[in-house]
Amino acid sequence: MKYIAYGVILIIFATLVLPTIIVIGFIPVRSSTVQHSSVKLIKDGKMADFKTVEVKTSNDYNTINVFVVDQNKEVKMNLEDYLVGVVAAEMPADFEMEALKAQAVAARTYALSKEISVGGKGCDLHPGSDVCTDYKHCQAWISDDVMRSRWGDKYNLYRDKIVKAVNDTKDLVIVYNDALIEPAYHAISGGETEDAKNVWQENLPYLKSVPSPGEEVAQKFKTTVTVSSDEFVNRIKSRAPKAKISTKNLLGYIKNIKRTEAGHVLSLNIGGIDFTGTDIQDLFQLNSTNFSFSMRGNNVVINVIGYGHGVGMSQYGANAMAKGGKNFEDILKHYYTGVEIMRIDDLLKIKSAKA
Repeated sequence: MKYIAYGVILIIFATLVLPTIIVIGFIPVRSSTVQHSSVKLIKDGKMADFKTVEVKTSNDYNTINVFVVDQNKEVKMNLEDYLVGVVAAEMPADFEMEALKAQAVAARTYALSKEISVGGKGCDLHPGSDVCTDYKHCQAWISDDVMRSRWGDKYNLYRDKIVKAVNDTKDLVIVYNDALIEPAYHAISGGETEDAKNVWQENLPYLKSVPSPGEEVAQKFKTTVTVSSDEFVNRIKSRAPKAKISTKNLLGYIKNIKRTEAGHVLSLNIGGIDFTGTDIQDLFQLNSTNFSFSMRGNNVVINVIGYGHGVGMSQYGANAMAKGGKNFEDILKHYYTGVEIMRIDDLLKIKSAKA
């Protein structure tokens, strides 16, 4: 998913994440162990159109208007009940409790940053609704029935665990300079998160690159995409017909690869045509923009590290931190630089006093 200081966005491709959030940032969980989606933060290739959300006083921020896409209707929900469905969709339920709590706080921050009643702009795809359940645009969300179907005989165990994560962090949000942040998150950073300026061309003080160790256990930490040389050439030319490239000595046509400090490809030249890392990610459906090329016989092998856009909280990194004894506040303050964790009521009081 999603672009914070911005309040959230249109979720990007599931391959980006993001996350993203908001958004989506990976893809929604298809099983209890899948590496999943994120709040995504971009719209039409650019950051969403607002920075940190200056919340306003509200009598009923605990009610959120959710457009449930598979039902094609808006449903009013209690905010905390809604968050149970979000955390269930946005993070594997077998993750550590403190990681689930961190996810709950990030999801709450995202939801409140979108709520019209507290100053958010709502869901631009569904006017009048605060958020929708399309993981490509807002945060993912699943119903209780889907949880039962997905988790089977572990339903009670997993649901109780997620409810506890939400309840134990009730009303807590992530704040920078007395404003809600854009809580970008993604599945797997690849060992170091990205600076937002490299992904969305915005220098956001709380979305800086930080180490994210312990992600190597993730099934999709490293992935490969293999295509024939002919297919590689055809896809490149489908995007850039004037590219001078052939299957003979194919890798020789790939030049000037520029990377961020975290390893993601910013740009490269193929056959005399400049591409962004995102261009190649989209063309070959890669899990991230941290990729490299090699040959295997007549096939091009694209080696990929990480899953998602890499900005903000890494979910697998959060789980590794939790396993190492860190609590949810430690996790959030590691991945979001210089932030505070506070209750939404306290933030509203600060805003009321300044009004």
